Amino acid sequence: MLSVGAWAPALAALLILAAPGGGAGYAGEGDQQSPPPASTPVTPQAGDGTIAVTVTSSGSTGEGRSFSSSVQATVAPDCWLRAGRTGYEYYEYWKPGGEARNSGTLDDFAYQGLLHPDYEAHATDDEGRWYEPYCRYDTDAETSFEYYTTRQAVFVPAGDPPPAVDVVVDPQQLVRIAQDSMELPTGTIRWNPSLDGSGATVVNKPTFVWVEGAPADVEVTASVPGVWARVEARVSQLRLDAQNAESASCPDVGTPYTPGMTTSSCSLTFTRSSANLMPPKAGQSLPTATLTATAVWEATWTSSVDPAPQPLDMQTVETSAEIPVAEIQSVVTG
Repeated sequence: MLSVGAWAPALAALLILAAPGGGAGYAGEGDQQSPPPASTPVTPQAGDGTIAVTVTSSGSTGEGRSFSSSVQATVAPDCWLRAGRTGYEYYEYWKPGGEARNSGTLDDFAYQGLLHPDYEAHATDDEGRWYEPYCRYDTDAETSFEYYTTRQAVFVPAGDPPPAVDVVVDPQQLVRIAQDSMELPTGTIRWNPSLDGSGATVVNKPTFVWVEGAPADVEVTASVPGVWARVEARVSQLRLDAQNAESASCPDVGTPYTPGMTTSSCSLTFTRSSANLMPPKAGQSLPTATLTATAVWEATWTSSVDPAPQPLDMQTVETSAEIPVAEIQSVVTG
């Protein structure tokens, strides 16, 4: 059987959740306010309920070029210290004989010593405000309980900066932001052989394929003070599909051709010329085969809460090119 002492924190939290005048509670009409511009520091205060998220990205292309970027986003935390009543308003509401004391439940709340510390000292301050633990209505009970029972209200005089950011953000919210911020450019399909003038490849000869400018791996981290989530993604295969050629699967985005290359990690072989694919497609002067390259991305995520990689759904990025395919005629002289 639990002792009375073991129940005390739970009772305190329940009373905090039930106290309508104390400022601690669930999201209400204040959440309808618009967030401040993203160019200014965003702190969860005064009912705004959003916080700035720093999103950093880095990776490399198939050619080995590195890239990086950093952008800002916003997220609605589960819990934060929210600006509540002024010192005067809070005192008037909770003072002996005040409005809150007309309720037996709230009077018991005050009697247990659960009011803000030294609230009487700010009884005449009608500009400074109390910053109080606050959780959204859809925050899970365990998170709300932990936040309400481990944070204490802080009084901030007018003109002073708000308390240091102390928020609870679900890492999966940051994962979604990281995914939304992940840019996977399609790149440009290149091939060899590529005959001068026409750009044609040839029948019955391996055509080396690579996707120029396409990322091969990407890492995106979304972070707020105290919490981060990271998505790591890489190309697990590149599928090639074209008319008059068997489909091929490559382990990467291909290797750019250099003179003297005899093999490639990504190639396919055309068995017929594109002459039979008449008439030429729109924008083409010659009949061409359509080559489609589909990059399959595998991704996992980790966070400051759980370092164990968690799988994410695979994504595909598709691009295509029109390739003339020629036959090489051999001339035999005797």
